[in-house]
Amino acid sequence: MSLGDERLGTTDESGGRLFLHPAEVKGIFRRYRTVVHILLLCVFLAVPWVHWNGLQLILLDIPNRTFIFFGILLKSHDAPMLFLLLAIGGIGLAAVTAVFGRIWCGWACPQTVFIDAIYRQIEVMIQGKYFKRRKLQAKSLGLEKFIKLGLTWICFIIVSTVIAHSFVAYFVGSERLLEMMQGSPEENKTAFLIVLSMTLLLLFDFGWFREQFCIIACPYGRFQSVLMDSSTTTVLYDYNRGEPRKGLAPMGSRGDCVNCRRCVEVCPTGIDIRRGIQMECIGCTACIDACDDIMTKVKKPVGLIRYASEEELISKTDISLKKKLITPRVIIYVMLIILLSGALIFSLRQHQVAAITLLRKSSAPYVEQTLSDGSKQIINHISLHLHNQGTEELNYTMSASVLPPSVEVIIPVNSVKIQKNSSTNFSFIIKFKKELLGSQKKIIIPISFDVSGEHTNVQLSQEINLVGPN
Repeated sequence: MSLGDERLGTTDESGGRLFLHPAEVKGIFRRYRTVVHILLLCVFLAVPWVHWNGLQLILLDIPNRTFIFFGILLKSHDAPMLFLLLAIGGIGLAAVTAVFGRIWCGWACPQTVFIDAIYRQIEVMIQGKYFKRRKLQAKSLGLEKFIKLGLTWICFIIVSTVIAHSFVAYFVGSERLLEMMQGSPEENKTAFLIVLSMTLLLLFDFGWFREQFCIIACPYGRFQSVLMDSSTTTVLYDYNRGEPRKGLAPMGSRGDCVNCRRCVEVCPTGIDIRRGIQMECIGCTACIDACDDIMTKVKKPVGLIRYASEEELISKTDISLKKKLITPRVIIYVMLIILLSGALIFSLRQHQVAAITLLRKSSAPYVEQTLSDGSKQIINHISLHLHNQGTEELNYTMSASVLPPSVEVIIPVNSVKIQKNSSTNFSFIIKFKKELLGSQKKIIIPISFDVSGEHTNVQLSQEINLVGPN
């Protein structure tokens, strides 16, 4: 094997980068991937502008610690549910990788979707097909190259700006984003700088860095060797059929591979799939369509490159999907997903749209006063926080009916209305005779709230332990 076979397909003999222009390919997987990419792009662009029950479908408002998922409003104290949701997604990705390899990378990863469905299509429209783009790249800078590259990057800037704004809408809200877009950047410096930085990052990544991210920066590519095993179904070259390929053996003993290198020409990371499983392979299936096209032309069976497992190639037999799914690794992943999903469902069922928080004033836990008759009175200051995490206006009515003798609760308002996805704070005081402290070890005051709305009717209660001098 020569030194050239050992280096990355994106580097030259001296280690410099070769900018890839993969050849266009047609086939059944290419059609399926196009449909999937279009659907994912539509979802990404549409979700921030879709509202459900008056709330944005998905909102990750980190500064205000508010998170909305399909009509469910979560706050920072609901972090366990967010952890469960992320854990389910992470383990689910590991389970899919264990069964189907890097299908996420080739079919649904934003890096692949945006480059393949948008940025590379812009290049094709302006600069032409892959061989024309390669010739253009090899030319010295002239008028034609300047115009075509200029138009290409102008389109890249426009697309990157749209993507950046759509991405930011997930974090600030689509309505708020429209307000900021209509105002001056001076009024929203932070958001403006975030969008500008995001646009520049997208230009760098999708416009220039591209496959280098998958090869150099993406951690998921490094994890695949741990997540996959010999039973994992992924894009593989059938060396049993293909070898020895054309040019490496006499005519009578050749395999089906005609050594046309079409699979290398269409690969977006520049690898040779015939060398086996490689970290740089993103499972995009372009080589499958390219090879099937060549096999059809030379009148040989398709499937020389196909979805298969190493076990199938070694045993030279097809293994059923059921057998691939029922492995210890997959079973453990599925059990973990079921366990975490059950915990998430339980947490959601216990989740209440109305919540109250009672806190004692930190400056002075109590104040002692002397009344006109010479007796002592203790005052406790309490801060009350009312939260509405629902999608409708709620009315909170406070009551403290069961009180010990000489205890008085003074509140500024007895009933308050709170709009959806908002909260309010106010304070109240509790007065009681100092002699009450010596009559019992603890003085507990029950405070209850009747919470009502169009679709809500619950009762919340908390207890306050009164304090005073020993």
